[in-house]
Amino acid sequence: MQALCPFLLGKSRRVLLWWALCWVPAWCSAQSEPAAAVHGHVLQSASQRPLSEVLVMAWPCGLASTTDTWGAFRVACPHGVDSLTLVSEGHHTTTVKLEGLAHVDVWLEPLGFSLSQATVSAVRLVEAEGQTLDAPDLMRTLDNTPGLQSLDLGAGMIQPMVRGLFGSRVAVLEDGVPQQGGRWGSDHGVLVAPELQFVTAWVPGGGQVWMGPEAVAGGLRFQSPSILNTEGQHTSWGSLGRFGQTQAAFHVLHASTEDEAHWHAGISMSAFGASQVPQREFSYLDRTYTLETGELPNTAGRAGHAVLGLGRWTEAGRHVSWSMRVSDVRQGMFPGIVGLPMQGDLAPNDRTFEVRLPSQHASRLQSLVQWSAPQATASEGWVYKVSASWNRRQELAPPHAHGWGPLPSSDLSLSLEELAGFAEARHTGAHGSYGAQAEVQHVTTTGWEFLLPSHRRARASFIGEARLAGSTLSGRVDVVQSSQVGHTEPLFNAAGDVVGDDVRATPFAKTLPGGMLSWQTPLRFERPRLDGLATLVAYGRVPSNHEWGANGIHHGSFRFEQGNPNLSTEWALEGRGQVGTINFDGLGWSWQAQGFAALHAGFISLTPSAHFAPVAHAGQIYEFMANDA
Repeated sequence: MQALCPFLLGKSRRVLLWWALCWVPAWCSAQSEPAAAVHGHVLQSASQRPLSEVLVMAWPCGLASTTDTWGAFRVACPHGVDSLTLVSEGHHTTTVKLEGLAHVDVWLEPLGFSLSQATVSAVRLVEAEGQTLDAPDLMRTLDNTPGLQSLDLGAGMIQPMVRGLFGSRVAVLEDGVPQQGGRWGSDHGVLVAPELQFVTAWVPGGGQVWMGPEAVAGGLRFQSPSILNTEGQHTSWGSLGRFGQTQAAFHVLHASTEDEAHWHAGISMSAFGASQVPQREFSYLDRTYTLETGELPNTAGRAGHAVLGLGRWTEAGRHVSWSMRVSDVRQGMFPGIVGLPMQGDLAPNDRTFEVRLPSQHASRLQSLVQWSAPQATASEGWVYKVSASWNRRQELAPPHAHGWGPLPSSDLSLSLEELAGFAEARHTGAHGSYGAQAEVQHVTTTGWEFLLPSHRRARASFIGEARLAGSTLSGRVDVVQSSQVGHTEPLFNAAGDVVGDDVRATPFAKTLPGGMLSWQTPLRFERPRLDGLATLVAYGRVPSNHEWGANGIHHGSFRFEQGNPNLSTEWALEGRGQVGTINFDGLGWSWQAQGFAALHAGFISLTPSAHFAPVAHAGQIYEFMANDA
């Protein structure tokens, strides 16, 4: 037995050695065999956005497929796929060896070509539904685009209306940073110069999780020149001179990206005369005022904008950039809608570009820093941005517009001054993105015509976006904390005597939730050849501080606007779809149809009441209250 055991043990070792030598090569061979089917995604290397309509050829069989809206593809060969060749218009053709992989994500490098030292690069948007717009005359472009409309607030002020919604329900973003304006009331525009932007686009409908809580109806995106979207030297400029509706404007923007460094600078100046809106008379409180020239007076103004930006690639593979924007706009307001007008206030201006009382003066200063984490490959990575801004909106009116009580000692009827900060951290990869946003606002209001109390507001949002098989699921959770101070002023009678206290605002502090949940799937039909997109969205929007706390005359309108501190988050369910074709039947033209339907719960509307304003000296001005419609 003792002699047999060493023999058996030695035989066992030989069997094990023989089995290992035979099995390991078989296992290695099995591991290196090409997969019969391969799936994955195709994205643009710089922006990491999915690329659609990319031709994906599988070798050695040569069968081909194309990527869908989300950049996803699936190809197969009867005897396995050992490599892929990807062809996309505007990008370098790429061949990838699979080495047995059944899933692969591919990043394509965009092509660029120089023309008079200007590089033309393909521009793709963050949102699948985004559509670029012609920026030089943005207001006219908005009016000519189905689903869009502009509210004319003067040069340099933009107030877009998307599918009938505007103000705090439409997001306006500049390099991903939310812009202020609509949160102070529906008649306050956003200061932006489209002619100093590299890309202008609009995004329809809610569910755009990276655009912020205001994107209930969608919104506008502006992109500045950067190291990611320009190469070489590029200069754009333009000038405008117009008679009749007098206007003069000039702008110039230069961008340079060379040797892994970038800078851009631009300036825009404009002046506009009276809009010459035909109107011969004006009635208020059963009194008729005559307009001497048959047009609205005091609607001239001027605007100035400037931008400066720097950026570069570091040795560690980061891209770092800094930019600053400055805007200043001053514009007259029709005297008939400020206080109790006098006939002398309605006289025409002495000079074409003269701005007299009443008027508005808006200014802003914004600085933005962006940087990325070091990336060994383009497959995934973090991008960070931090922004700080100062916004001020002033309305000036003659003191007699105040009404009862002592006349004010200045022309400053209302001043809204805001300090705001915004931060975003976003990780993007082939299968989606995730991250967080934070935003804070500190608003101080002064002036003798109370409209809105001083307030603070903070938001934290957590965002995720997953590209599933054939669809995309996105979500955002918002937590909004807001507070306002109280405001009380003396109440006067017609004789100028103090008869009590006029409580215009009571303090409060509250925290409310909000968010969005979106599901999108591409639509594709072979006969006829059609492509489209279907979207289902649920969202909740926390009321703005104007909807909560406004309680005063809004100069520039006939409204006494009154907020409602009892309003809560408004919720909605929206479904929309679009379908169309490009190069229809080879004729070189395209068509697209869009449709949407939305159900709202707790929709907030500033609606007129049957009551006059509760402030005696306001005159017979109807009260408009923010209510659950």
